[in-house]
Amino acid sequence: MQNVTTLTLLVSCAWTTCTIAVEPTTKSQRTSTRAPVILVADGLNKDGSLVENYQRGLRYAINYFGNYGPYYVYLLGPDSESSVRTIYRQRATSRVNRNAKASAQQQIDEFLRRPNVVAEIQAVLAGKAEGGLTWTQDPPVLYEDVTTNAKERDQNPTENTWGALHEYHHVFQMAHCDTRQERSSDKHINSWMAEGMATYSSAKFMENLGLIDFQKYMLDLRKSGGNIGRPGINAFVANTPKWKLHNETYWDKGPAPQVYYMLGAWATAYLIHVQGVDETVVLRDWYYDIPRLGKSAAFKKHMGLTLPAFYQKFALFIRQSDDQVMRIFARRGANAAK
Repeated sequence: MQNVTTLTLLVSCAWTTCTIAVEPTTKSQRTSTRAPVILVADGLNKDGSLVENYQRGLRYAINYFGNYGPYYVYLLGPDSESSVRTIYRQRATSRVNRNAKASAQQQIDEFLRRPNVVAEIQAVLAGKAEGGLTWTQDPPVLYEDVTTNAKERDQNPTENTWGALHEYHHVFQMAHCDTRQERSSDKHINSWMAEGMATYSSAKFMENLGLIDFQKYMLDLRKSGGNIGRPGINAFVANTPKWKLHNETYWDKGPAPQVYYMLGAWATAYLIHVQGVDETVVLRDWYYDIPRLGKSAAFKKHMGLTLPAFYQKFALFIRQSDDQVMRIFARRGANAAK
């Protein structure tokens, strides 16, 4: 039985700010008592569906992983520059460290002058689809899901819910890692663990919500790349025989979508459906031990094999035909936790 957060189904919305009341009940000591906050720029969410469909994913994710935060969600669009700039000032205010030598106003001004923040605001006002999850490494610790063009999400309820699920898995993951260290560090997680497990979980949860066909999605990652990118796994593996799942240089070299997201999702599937590890252990429970044991020892404890052994076995597995690899879902799928 899952030991998860109970989400109180009371949602209060005042103008552009929405909060979800939560009652934390998870066993993790890193959970937050503060409810997630959704800030929406003027011109969006006119019928309430943008926030409603985002909350559909956020509710599910919090019930599965627990309530971590403080968590701020920024759904932005180009219709009102004054609204966007007001929200960014609120964002800057939430990051103020009351114990810092600099005054609150100095910290707010410094944040708003940062080149990446200036560029992000310009992207919002230009209607560009950028952003993603970000977080602070120094006090006050917080997590943010920034969507620079939420008009696209407004028009696509499925992707809106999907995005909420994917990004919140990252919130949970980062809450159990030392993000000040490299992803190759034993106190941090590899990119394939972060993106692959979040790709797998969000797709599986979308099926649980009755919104997609999970097995079709996993097959699409092999054949075409699905909603991640091009090419898919089959073409990539055939043309890149020396790929390494744990190589952290692919962000700069190009094939990050294929290795970290697509192959990472299938590596997650291998752990659950071939190695026989319970779904909740792979997606959630093993993370609890990373701060104490480190990534390598926590992985071995919960997955039943070392990371080097896993990489070797998975590399052989993923090179099989579509028909062969898809059989793993029939073998194990009925036993995977929901």
